Amino acid sequence: MKPTKAKPEAAPKLKKRKWIYVQRPAVYEIAPCECGNADPDWSEYAGRLWCKACKKDFVPAHNGIFDGPIAVNACRMMGIVFDRYVIKTKTVEPFEYNAKS
Repeated sequence: MKPTKAKPEAAPKLKKRKWIYVQRPAVYEIAPCECGNADPDWSEYAGRLWCKACKKDFVPAHNGIFDGPIAVNACRMMGIVFDRYVIKTKTVEPFEYNAKS
């Protein structure tokens, strides 16, 4: 009987982003790259950031303020906004918070 070769696993297909926040990832305290670059860019792929120093996409160790409840009004006082830049239309989509009474 011939030994069978295991098929190599296909790399996971990365999903392209449809939008990014208008502020940089560091504003939201998202984890830096392993190399120490604390100011990465948004990657073209969802769930990843781009490190200019390493020239690679990476999955951050944590998602900063997105890992827990977000105090929207407190963020506004600190200058943090959640407006999004829509890549396809090249437009800014303002974040609208409607508190329920």
